[in-house]
Amino acid sequence: MEISINEIAKILQDYDPEVGIADQEKALVSNVVLVDDGIKNLNPDLLYICDSRQFREIIKTAGAGNFLICRSQQDPLIGCDKEKLNRIFLKIPVACEVVYEKIRAAFLNKRILTRKKNELMAAHLSCRGLQHIIDVAYEVLGNPMFVSDLGYNILAFNKNADVGDPSWPTASREAELEAYERIKKLNDCGVFKRLYESLEPCIENFDYSPTRWMANKIVIKEKNIGHIAVVELHKPFVDMDLVLLQFLCEIVASELQKETISSGHFNNDFEHFLIDVLDQKITKPETIHKQGQKLKLNQQKYLLLATISFGKNAQNGMSLSYLKGIVKRLLRTEKIILYQNKITVFLASDKKAELSEIVKPRFRDFLETNEMNVGISQHFDDLTQLSKYYLQSVKAVELGITLTPKEKIFYYQNYAIYHLLETAGTLSNLKDFCNPVLMELLAYDKQYKTDYYHNLLIYLNNDGNVTKSAEYFQIHRNSMKYRIKKIEEILSISLSDMETKFSLVLSDKIISFLAEQNVSAN
Repeated sequence: MEISINEIAKILQDYDPEVGIADQEKALVSNVVLVDDGIKNLNPDLLYICDSRQFREIIKTAGAGNFLICRSQQDPLIGCDKEKLNRIFLKIPVACEVVYEKIRAAFLNKRILTRKKNELMAAHLSCRGLQHIIDVAYEVLGNPMFVSDLGYNILAFNKNADVGDPSWPTASREAELEAYERIKKLNDCGVFKRLYESLEPCIENFDYSPTRWMANKIVIKEKNIGHIAVVELHKPFVDMDLVLLQFLCEIVASELQKETISSGHFNNDFEHFLIDVLDQKITKPETIHKQGQKLKLNQQKYLLLATISFGKNAQNGMSLSYLKGIVKRLLRTEKIILYQNKITVFLASDKKAELSEIVKPRFRDFLETNEMNVGISQHFDDLTQLSKYYLQSVKAVELGITLTPKEKIFYYQNYAIYHLLETAGTLSNLKDFCNPVLMELLAYDKQYKTDYYHNLLIYLNNDGNVTKSAEYFQIHRNSMKYRIKKIEEILSISLSDMETKFSLVLSDKIISFLAEQNVSAN
């Protein structure tokens, strides 16, 4: 965090500063130092405060640097034009200590301002909408506010604020006439003219209001589109509030442009339709089918949803809208939405094989680079089931991250059995569904130092194929046959029985699922 020499001079206007900049590259300083004695080495990032007597001694040996010289007596400065020396000379006498405290306070305010701006920017980058931005701004500025368009329609306001002012937004229809009269009065006395012509925030006092108001216009593409008004309710307005309000208006302008910068009317219609169906605002099958036909969503046989979720550090400094644009280009589709802080893509094809294009290396690299994962639903052909398949895509990511974290793309069909187990686990103890012979085999391995449990799992995973299982262990086929026979003898079962094999496979999945749940819990 730096402040320019010229900014510091403005802070000290009361002392008639004279500024001399010899090296523009060194004219930004990161801190201030009050000089006590001589200085051996100058740091070009610091501003040194001294009186004229000290300055004359320092410049005899000093190199490039930044100085603020407080006039201590009626004498001219010597050596002020020294090469590569930036300086501010205060013509009106003042103590160095007084100036030092003023500049220190300026640095502190600059840090606070930067932190508050970062909080507002983070609210915008979270892509949680205008209301979230205004709620965060309430905390940052310390006073409640509302956003209005040019038609005086309220776009967002702090609903939890108890303002008690007639200008504050209300849902009461009984107040509409009163609001109209108030707005007309404001317009007649030139409030809106001043607001929309001013380059800086306006602070107004109204005869009907017990508090002051601060407002600033919102501009998009050099056109006024509305304003933000802040009421002086909890704390008095300070200069920093004016700067923060201007910055907030820029953020709100960016947020309000999201609709207009989308790729076209069709995309808007698609986004609204898909979100309305997922939010169950549209539920009638005939309405869904009719709108789907209008948007040409059900013209192809195979449909699926792919939902991208983000890791803890995936969104550092990156907006969802920006990431959405990249996904659009990578997958070459306009059918994409932001929903529940995730990116969801609607994919359609007449052939299943074409849908496999989503796993191409370029997209996978993008997921890995940005700490993202994607869950892919099963195929469907009925748009009324969108919510069901959206949940599949989300659940695929949740289970995939837990069970196979090294993967980035998770197909629900590979995790459906675990979804079933998760659902059943809320009703019963999953261990009760395990075939007890697996526990017997584990106990046998532990007692006799064998590895029959592993052999059995490889045999089952290879669908009972002895040759493939033998190749896995790099042993002769007959050796593998012997091991399988030995397992059957130990457990008193027949691995040629389909129901037995299914029971063992299911039991292994239950054991693996429970093990991963324990790891995640710890």
